Amino acid sequence: MIWYVVTDSEENYKRSSGFYYHKLLFEQMAGDCCLILHYKQVNEKLFSEHQPWVICHSGGSAMYDDYDVLQDEEYHLLITQKDVPQIGFCGGHQIISTKFGSKIGPIRKLRDDDPDHNPGYNPDLYKEWGVYPVHIVKRDPIFDGLPDIIRVQEYHCWEVKELSDELILLASSDNCKVQAFVHKDKLIYGTQFHPEQSSNNYPHGFKILQNFFNLAKKYRH
Repeated sequence: MIWYVVTDSEENYKRSSGFYYHKLLFEQMAGDCCLILHYKQVNEKLFSEHQPWVICHSGGSAMYDDYDVLQDEEYHLLITQKDVPQIGFCGGHQIISTKFGSKIGPIRKLRDDDPDHNPGYNPDLYKEWGVYPVHIVKRDPIFDGLPDIIRVQEYHCWEVKELSDELILLASSDNCKVQAFVHKDKLIYGTQFHPEQSSNNYPHGFKILQNFFNLAKKYRH
């Protein structure tokens, strides 16, 4: 079984249907069923019952000060203590990074000459919003079959500001240094971009997901 843990607020979790598209995508790529869970539903009993062999962590639009995803102890233990391949997208990437000592924050304030591609969402902050080029700075199996510059979907105004020594930088962009990382000892990845929201016009993210599931399958066996 795959776990897809939604990292957004409970309110956003209940009213969003987009996670079901991701569920179907993961099932198609991994060849197994996927269960969508809110991070507040995660606990040791459920993990023992389901024994997921891979865990994906979603992005989210709620601001961290408005809910407790960074403080939830059961969720913290899931990320740091379970010997299971994991990957976090956008907010999930940021959250995972904090569990290993990294620091997160807004990219920067919006400048007068900056375009704001989504003025209804945190209008005072600079955002990456749309398809952007990302440079692979360290080759890793998750990028097998991809060029040194990939084009991927971005929807964020926060980022990992300082990456801890436990995490290895894999990819960067002009406005966001930490676009992807891997844990130095565990099969745990983070991507600031959204491979789960790729399209046929920009399919690099699909390849990253498929590579991740292939790595997880090898780890499983």
